[in-house]
Amino acid sequence: MKSEIRKSTVDESDQIKVVARQTIDANYRSFLGDEGVDWFIGSGASDQYINDNIDDCWVLLCDDHIIGFCVCKSNLIDLMMVHNNFHRLGYGTMLLKHCEEYLFSKFEAINLESFEGNDKANNFYRKNGWIEKERKFDEASGKNKLTFTKDS
Repeated sequence: MKSEIRKSTVDESDQIKVVARQTIDANYRSFLGDEGVDWFIGSGASDQYINDNIDDCWVLLCDDHIIGFCVCKSNLIDLMMVHNNFHRLGYGTMLLKHCEEYLFSKFEAINLESFEGNDKANNFYRKNGWIEKERKFDEASGKNKLTFTKDS
């Protein structure tokens, strides 16, 4: 299978939104709860995030199909998702390494945030050399978030 990471285009926003909604639905219920996930998807907040950040978005393609994406803003990996069907196949590591290389070309230290209960993602970041810097309450979600950092 041929894979590639490149900047997204506005024309791809609908495909990216599908990946985001499916990933949130499949993976976020354990720590955000059904009500939180249903609201986030149903309210259009997930889709609006993609609309607002499409210029900072990179897509991960496998055989010309979008299977993941990331949003990098300043020195922050603001969001990174890989469709559930492609977990544990090395695509997440590939996308994370791309983000790191891109951000380290501009910054000496980079950050990312993750929900405290998102154990699969948090363990993945730790396995890839990210260090937890702080835990803080996120007013918007009503949940704690972890901030991870990594130095070049």
